[in-house]
This record gives sequence, C-alpha cells and structure tokens, in this order.
Amino acid sequence: MQLEKIPCPKCNTDFPLKRKELGFHVCVNCSTVKPVVGITTVEGTGDHTYNDLIIMDQDRARAISKKSAELSGHRVYLEILDYDIDESDVERQVKEKVIKVVGDDDFEEEEQEDQESENGLVEGIDY
Repeated sequence: MQLEKIPCPKCNTDFPLKRKELGFHVCVNCSTVKPVVGITTVEGTGDHTYNDLIIMDQDRARAISKKSAELSGHRVYLEILDYDIDESDVERQVKEKVIKVVGDDDFEEEEQEDQESENGLVEGIDY
C-alpha cells in the first residue's frame, strides 16, 4: 500500500497526507514541535498499586520537575534522552574541545592513565 503524499508548504519535500489529516501542516523536518517525554508513576495503595505513564511535552516536564524539587527542597534532576543524536559524534566533539582547552600533551597523559586503570593496575598498591 502506497501512502498518498503532498508537498510541504515550507520546504517543498513530500510528506504523507495522513499527517495533514492528523492536524500537522508541515513535514517532520520543518516541525517546531519538541519531542514528548514519558513519566512513569506508581498509583494506588497497598495491594492495589499500578504503574501509569504520563506523556507530555519537554517544557511541561521540566517545569513540573523544577517545582517538585523546589517544594521538596531537593535539586532538580531530569534526564531527557535524545535518540536522534549520534553519541560517537558528541564524544568526538567533546574530546576536541577538551584537547583545545587543556592542550594535546596533557590530554595524552590522561588517556594513558585511563588505559592503565582499565587494565586493572592501580598506582600505589603493592600486588
């Protein structure tokens, strides 16, 4: 079954007509809507507990988390995973920035120390 497609009014690439029927006016690439967040909760008491899932936008989840932490006197901790980014690319960019700030020689020494600790050797311990 082939999806009927229409051109995006913003970038002129084709996107499914069904998307327009669901209330979206542009393609996914041109969309300004942020990804949603799922928050799990435990409801009920005693033997009558169940898990629930609340789906909301990221800004609302951040605001709720911030207010909850503020009322309970804790720090805000909210982890939002972005599966669209390439982790190896992020690691490479961070490494390049560290080398730029720290210097190439210092960074190589730290890498050698990390490799030694990965081999199970701890400096200062008599085996």
